[in-house]
Amino acid sequence: MATAFSLSNFLAADRLPRARVVAKGLPNKALRDLLADPAITITDLSRVIAPRRTLDRRLKERQSLTREESDRLAQFVLILDLAGQVFGERAIAMEWLRTPKKFLDNDNPLDLMNSATGAAVIEERLLQAKHSFFA
Repeated sequence: MATAFSLSNFLAADRLPRARVVAKGLPNKALRDLLADPAITITDLSRVIAPRRTLDRRLKERQSLTREESDRLAQFVLILDLAGQVFGERAIAMEWLRTPKKFLDNDNPLDLMNSATGAAVIEERLLQAKHSFFA
């Protein structure tokens, strides 16, 4: 992943190169690329990655994300990609992530995705849906 950063290259990369990029801190281009999608808002990202003021500062000053912010952004992108595969469109996937779910005791997936544990719950459910298996 020595070329200029792109979300599509990030998603296509193997786990080890992705982990190395995340450990160095993702460029703010990752945020800009996500926000270029009309289905994703800065509010969505602030629920998962960092407070709104922090994200605004990163964008304004073109700062790279911290390791922790990068990890949460990577988690978000990977789950969003999986949800897009399940639902067929990113906009529908984002709506699903924003909507409260009974299996989450009426929490919404997006609010759980700011931790690795919560993200794992969402990823597991999406994988079950992708493979049409619910226990």
